[in-house]
Amino acid sequence: MTLSVTSQGVPQHNLHHEVGVSVNLDQKLDILVPAATYDACDTHAVSGRRYTSKRATWRDTPIGSETLADGKRRPVVQLLQSAECVFNCPYCPLRADRDIPRATLNAEEVAAAAAPQLKHHDAGLLLSSAVVGSPDQAASALVDGAHILRTRHQFAGYVHLKLPPGVSHAVIEAAARVADRLSLNMEVPSAAHQERLDASRDWRKDVVARLAWMRDFRQAGLLKAGIATQFVVGAAGESDRDLVLATQWLHQELAVSRVYYAAFQPIVDTPLAGLARTPAVRGQRLLQADWLLRHYHFRAEELAFDAGHNFVLAHDPKLAWALQHPERFPVEINTASYEGLLRVPGLGPLSAKRIMRLRVLGRLREPSHIAVLGAAATRIVDFVTFDGRFFGTGASYKKARRDALNPIAEQLKMW
Repeated sequence: MTLSVTSQGVPQHNLHHEVGVSVNLDQKLDILVPAATYDACDTHAVSGRRYTSKRATWRDTPIGSETLADGKRRPVVQLLQSAECVFNCPYCPLRADRDIPRATLNAEEVAAAAAPQLKHHDAGLLLSSAVVGSPDQAASALVDGAHILRTRHQFAGYVHLKLPPGVSHAVIEAAARVADRLSLNMEVPSAAHQERLDASRDWRKDVVARLAWMRDFRQAGLLKAGIATQFVVGAAGESDRDLVLATQWLHQELAVSRVYYAAFQPIVDTPLAGLARTPAVRGQRLLQADWLLRHYHFRAEELAFDAGHNFVLAHDPKLAWALQHPERFPVEINTASYEGLLRVPGLGPLSAKRIMRLRVLGRLREPSHIAVLGAAATRIVDFVTFDGRFFGTGASYKKARRDALNPIAEQLKMW
C-alpha cells in the first residue's frame, strides 16, 4: 500500500479508500526531505559539516551548496514539494508505479516549513517537485510557494525552482519573475538517447524548447543567477564525449550557467533496477570537464577520451589532456601566457593570475619563488621550467601511471 496524502491529509488514488490517513506537516516532511536530495547539488552539509547520511530529516535540515556562474558557492535548503507523480520515468525513484510513501505540500505549507529554516541557516532555497497532476500544475505550485515566501515572509534571498519538462511558456515566465535561477533536467544528451531511455518524452519539444524559453527570459534581464540542468549519467548508454559535447552546446546555444551530473543508481521496482550503477567518480570527472570548458578555455573536442569515448577515471580531465600532449610541456613559467598557464596541471585561474603578478616583480628562477602558491608550487614542477631550468622529478607522471593501473576508490554516496 502506498501512503499518499495531500496537504489536507485526504486519501488519494494509491491509498485504499477504507483506510483514513491523517498526517501533520512534520510527517510529510519526513517523506519529502529525503527524496529532495535526489536533486544534485555540489555538496550537502549539516551545521557546516559534510553530510552523507542516507536519510535526511527536516529537523537536521540537510544544506546543499550551489555554485553560481561566477564560481561563488551559495548554501541552499532543499525541499521537494510533492512526491506524487503521474510519470513513469524508468530510472526515477518517484515514478508513478512504485509503491512508496508519498506526500504533497500546498504553497502555504512550503512557505511555513521553509521560512524559518532559510532564516536560521541564512540560506537560499532549492524547491522541486514530482509531476503531480500535470507539468503546469506542479510548476504553478512551486511558483505559488515561492511567491508567498517573497511577499508574506519578505524573503529576498536566493530561490532556485526546478521545473518539469513540458511546462508552458506562461508558467515559466511566472517562475522567472519570482526565482533567481530556474532549471529543467535534460537527463540525456540527445533525442536518440531519449528515445532509448523513455520514448514517452519529446526531448526537443518538452526539454530543449523549454530551456530556450528560460534563456530568453534570462536575456530579458530576469533570472540573475541563470539557468541549470542535470544529466542522469549512465542510464541511456551515452558516452562521456556525448555528455561533454552536449554540455558545451548548452553553454553556447542555450546560455545554461550550470550543468549537474547525477550518477545513475539502480532503484528497486523500476525497469532499470538491473542496470549497473554508474561510479560516482564518473560524475566528478564530467563536472571537472565542464569546469575546463567554462573557466580554462578548453573545448570539448580537444579533451582526452579512451577508445570508447569515455574519460579514464583514474585521471582528472586536465591531467589526461596533459598526458596526451607531452609536446606542450614543460611550459616556461616566466613567459607563458595566462591561457598557457591554465593548461598546466595543478594550476587554476587564481594561481595563474598570481604567477602573472609575481612575474612583474622579477624573474622566477626556482620553485621557492612561487612558494606563495602553497601546494600548487610542488604540483606543477613536472610541467614547467624556471628561467630555462627544470626542477621536476617525473613524480606526477609516475603517479599517473600507477593510478591508471589501480581500481578507482569510490566516493561515499551523498544520498
